[in-house]
Amino acid sequence: MFTINVDLILNAPIDYLFEAISDHGAYTRFKAVRHAKVVEPGCDELNGLGALREVHVGPLQFMERITVFERPIRMDYHIEASQPVTMQHDMGSIHLKPLSNTQTQVIWQSQGRIQIPLLGWLVDKKFTRDGTKGFSSILKQIEREYLAQKS
Repeated sequence: MFTINVDLILNAPIDYLFEAISDHGAYTRFKAVRHAKVVEPGCDELNGLGALREVHVGPLQFMERITVFERPIRMDYHIEASQPVTMQHDMGSIHLKPLSNTQTQVIWQSQGRIQIPLLGWLVDKKFTRDGTKGFSSILKQIEREYLAQKS
């Protein structure tokens, strides 16, 4: 089983962070993301509840459905399909909590299993390590972008 758990305090307001995290079409600005787009729009807004997004990270492709969308405090997603490896995705959730007008705690979690006979546990371990680095990198880049525009 892979378990990704990133808990960061970022120097950016909650609304800015939520908008950047939920704007799936703009994910290609993040280093590891090769391609990202909304395949099916959400019920009330493009990136909102029910939206299906396609995200390519390195050699992996994910189809992710937004299952909870509570602006600006929470967004959950479920990976419905992945290639070239199959994944059982148990949960994906991003929680934001304002600590002040310019500081926000972000907790980003994802859990599941890579479906590879005999070697799945090894790939899960790498996925945990790489996913933790990747999620942290995305959040820190959003913080840097916010701080750069403020200066």
